[in-house]
Amino acid sequence: MVKLKEISGFKMGYAVFGMEVTGVYGLVLMNTLTKMKGKVVVEPAMRIKNSLGIIRGKNDKLDAARIARYLIKNLPELKLWMPRRKIIDELSSLSTLRERMVRVNKMITTPLYEDDGFIEAGISSANIKLCNQLMVDSKELIKNVELKIRMLWEQDERCSRLMKVMLSVMGIGDVIALKILIHTNEFRTITTARAFASYCGVAPFAYDSGTSVKSKAHVSHVANKKIKSLLHNAVRTCIGFDPEIRAYYKRRVEVDKKNKMSIMNSIKFKLIWRVFACIRQDRLYEKGYVSTKPVLLV
Repeated sequence: MVKLKEISGFKMGYAVFGMEVTGVYGLVLMNTLTKMKGKVVVEPAMRIKNSLGIIRGKNDKLDAARIARYLIKNLPELKLWMPRRKIIDELSSLSTLRERMVRVNKMITTPLYEDDGFIEAGISSANIKLCNQLMVDSKELIKNVELKIRMLWEQDERCSRLMKVMLSVMGIGDVIALKILIHTNEFRTITTARAFASYCGVAPFAYDSGTSVKSKAHVSHVANKKIKSLLHNAVRTCIGFDPEIRAYYKRRVEVDKKNKMSIMNSIKFKLIWRVFACIRQDRLYEKGYVSTKPVLLV
């Protein structure tokens, strides 16, 4: 930052700082630049690379020059990075910690119980006994992290309201609601259902060209697969407990003979639409809700 001030004629208000998405590793620089009233653009490396055509070679200087080219080329369309509130950073960190502990617990527990029936019973029991305390401690830690997460969002007025609205939608539980809250930056960065559906790999895209390339619309693999997986679990819950969605699923699969995964993807989009509609109107989800706003006739 000291070197920036040494540049003759440099004015922070006329500069745009660009960088690739690097997770937590870029947060210090991004927050520092924001405090200095700098304009910061943070883009995925793939988006920058795909926008520059055929490129060869790679090193830090080349990458910096390519990011600069990207910024100049797309200046009118650039979206400035929006810093998150401290509570969202806390929730994000705790959410990541919970995921790690769930993975650790699964890595220990699953193989131990899979051994049952395949190796001598005494050996299997001894192994389980040796790891029992670790399994108990990991479950207790997961529970404590979840309690801490809930305490945090309940104490914040905005987060509490957003979470309660999302949780009112059938199939949306604490874990997925928290993920949506974090990855949309409280619905400030991602503001529409379509954009979020694209982000988590639910929105289908056309794939055809001329007369020779014809294919059904399909989802992109460039997506947040974790949220998509959580949405899949939400859909399974809805099929089991939501009469409207269960009837839709059965009709499309059993009567129309559509692919099950395709229909489940449609239901995922429906759940996303419900969440964003309720957030936009600041209301809890109601079955059969009809808007009372007047309709303008043109």
